[in-house]
Amino acid sequence: MKKILLFAASIFIAGSMFAQTMTDALRLSQYGLNGTSNYISRAGAIGALGGDLTAASYNPAGLGIYTSSEFSLSSGLNWSFTDANANGFMTSDNRANFNFGHIGALFFFKPSKGDIKGFQFTFGLNRLKSYGNRTIFQRDGLDDSFISNIIAEEMSDAYMYDFYESYVVDYDTSINRYTSVFQSTGKKNQIRSFTESGSLNEMVFSLSANVRNLLYLGATIGIPMANYHSNGSFMEELAYAPGVSYTYNEEKDITATGVNLKIGAIFRPVNWVRIGAAIHTPTYYVIEDNLFSEVIYTKRSGADWDPITYDLQSPFRFLGSLAFVLGDNKSKMAGTISADYEFADYSDMKYRLKGDIKAENDINNTIKNFYQPANTVRIGGELKFGTIALRAGYCVMDNPYDKDINDAGAQSITAGIGYKNKNFFMDFAYAYTIGKSKFTEYDYNVINLDHENHLAQLSFGVRF
Repeated sequence: MKKILLFAASIFIAGSMFAQTMTDALRLSQYGLNGTSNYISRAGAIGALGGDLTAASYNPAGLGIYTSSEFSLSSGLNWSFTDANANGFMTSDNRANFNFGHIGALFFFKPSKGDIKGFQFTFGLNRLKSYGNRTIFQRDGLDDSFISNIIAEEMSDAYMYDFYESYVVDYDTSINRYTSVFQSTGKKNQIRSFTESGSLNEMVFSLSANVRNLLYLGATIGIPMANYHSNGSFMEELAYAPGVSYTYNEEKDITATGVNLKIGAIFRPVNWVRIGAAIHTPTYYVIEDNLFSEVIYTKRSGADWDPITYDLQSPFRFLGSLAFVLGDNKSKMAGTISADYEFADYSDMKYRLKGDIKAENDINNTIKNFYQPANTVRIGGELKFGTIALRAGYCVMDNPYDKDINDAGAQSITAGIGYKNKNFFMDFAYAYTIGKSKFTEYDYNVINLDHENHLAQLSFGVRF
């Protein structure tokens, strides 16, 4: 019962009982454009190229390209902007965050003889997704109030408790139902805001090998770790009586730890062509959800909800890649062109709720209707002039939602520059990402959101 109550509590912030739960599943299952600066500047198209520690989280066979050991780390800044259109009323907000990219080490071992030309052991921490964002939107002159809606829906006493204790609603024993001044026939104004922070990082332990400079193999045990915090606020006032308003605040914290396996291969039939493939098993998460909510009107009433734990299974992920390598380290000018394709069926995400089979079945059936298979295509290129490299890329991510529910695809344009000598390298990357999404209110009114993100990052590393 506590699970249902907690999920229901998010109705105020998410718009519907299942919407927040569905979004949480995608939040842990879909990755962003993060990692090393080399990876970002190529828009992530390194599946067949390798030679980058981020490969541990995508195609671990790419680690088999290494012929020396390496230690590297990355960090930068992330700026997100959101524009909201609520029935023609436009609002904008933004948020800036420090962005951790990665830290890791690879150790190269060369056998004295045989077909194995080298094998590598890699461990590190890769950023898979950043959650920093802030959104605000306003709706004025509404006929229907949120309070009228939840009274009509006959929400449970547990749900109505804070509204009752703060005097937003009262209970009329003569008609045996809740009533409120916010049920009046006059117009209402509303403001809603969300602030999100946190990240999804993956600890990786990888083993890779180079077989005769022809075939590269790799496997990674991944341990994703998520920390997500959201702070939502909703204010509703009587338009004809300014100052007569209540505020609902909600804070949500999610911590999750999972495990998965990634295996991959790269085949080099000739020196200038590389073909890659990888498969990721589902990630099996254990999640703890903590929620605090309060209502402020004549007085303040709020409390922490009991923490709940549950499991989530993300979908399988399949990756294919192709790269062309022109020239080598001895050439005055060299370059690469690469493309990656990724497929994931987000309708295969599944919750496991302890002791509540009906709720579990309802949520998983809703996921089937909410989501669909999605493709991601990444294209990247590099031109090298001695120790200097110029890079650029493009990434497009399909909408993972059913098209009748949401439209949340995204596109990224990336660029970067790198310097590398025998033992040291430094890379800078910039990524510009745009996307759209929709937010459905309790009255089924749709708010259109435009998202814009800027990521600037530096990476440093040594090879030994």
